[in-house]
Amino acid sequence: MTSTGYQSESRLSGAEAPEWARLEDLSRTRLLDTPSEERFDRITRLAQGLFGVSAASISLIAEDRQFLKSFVGPLARESERRDTFCTEAIKSSGTMIVENALTDERFRQSPLVTGNPHIQFYAGHPLTGPGGTHVGTFCIIDQAPRVFSAEQQKILEDLTEIIQREMNLSWDIDNGARVQRALLAPTPPAPAGYSLGTCFYPASGLSGDFYELGMTAAGQFRITVGDAMGKGIGPGIVAGTVRSAFAHTGWEAGPSRILEDVSGSLDDTLARVGSYATAFHALIDPATGTGHYADAGQGLSYILRSDFTIERLSPTGPPLGLIPGQSWETHTFRLAPGDALLVPTDGLLDLHGGDLGRLAAALDSRQAQDHPDTAVKKLCDRRGKHGILDDITAVLLQREAESD
Repeated sequence: MTSTGYQSESRLSGAEAPEWARLEDLSRTRLLDTPSEERFDRITRLAQGLFGVSAASISLIAEDRQFLKSFVGPLARESERRDTFCTEAIKSSGTMIVENALTDERFRQSPLVTGNPHIQFYAGHPLTGPGGTHVGTFCIIDQAPRVFSAEQQKILEDLTEIIQREMNLSWDIDNGARVQRALLAPTPPAPAGYSLGTCFYPASGLSGDFYELGMTAAGQFRITVGDAMGKGIGPGIVAGTVRSAFAHTGWEAGPSRILEDVSGSLDDTLARVGSYATAFHALIDPATGTGHYADAGQGLSYILRSDFTIERLSPTGPPLGLIPGQSWETHTFRLAPGDALLVPTDGLLDLHGGDLGRLAAALDSRQAQDHPDTAVKKLCDRRGKHGILDDITAVLLQREAESD
């Protein structure tokens, strides 16, 4: 039995894919209209030098235009799709070679041949999207005809494969980041008499940070913030594993016992992958503002007093996974009316130049009238900062001031 509404997977991929499927696939790459990236630019520069051509580019073919994700040479970032060689190249199952455009019926009247950039030689290989359709090309061009040998074609295809791997990595990371964000528990309501703010800003897609918030059965508000060593996919996986270990404790034990239970379940795992994680876990009695915490190497949590003084909470033991069988002390703090507890990862310190004094000054200058969610997002804002390579996560819990 056949269905007129059914199309086989092979018909939706490669050069045979319908245009609607190709455009959907292009959208899923999340590369269209994005800035240049050095990981792609270095390959176009390499190709220009290797082949001795005037230009090389990574093109993406949208509905009515061509966008160059990366290019070197006398090319425009955008051009009308109907005029481009790459529009024809995405119809090919392999490398499309035009050794002399002046004698090729498909292109000899093209404005890109008769006018700037006066293309005479072109070689381009299709690039595929996550669904397997041809979303663009990697190509080289020149202003003089040339013979393109089988050896040169193999080099072009090898460079295309490197670009393809980078593209694959991009959407794998993007997809992982979407899953990671979806798995973050929704921020719960703050306890009565308190306000709550959070920020969660991965440095590059997947984050090695995590946080968990909620109420225990005994009516205490719990805050857990952690940071797996490193950045990228590996630390993102480790962070998910550590977060899961915290959740499996049931949250009802005291802070030091929670860390010990997590450590006991993860020591072997973290040793095998050669990683560790810092973590801060606290329980706060909303009625009194009294809190108990254990800190596994995080060491960056602060009490922001209502008189704008700042008190740093010291770590109570080493990071998780660093010393098997380790135990942690539990320390006590108190949030008086108007006080706030800030629990960040070290990305916030990096954002402020790695200088505790500068971070303290930023904390001290916070706007008292800001809601904690506004305040913490301002504190973690990367805009205008360059070279910030670490994940940034922070939780800010503020006890409301007593009314007059």
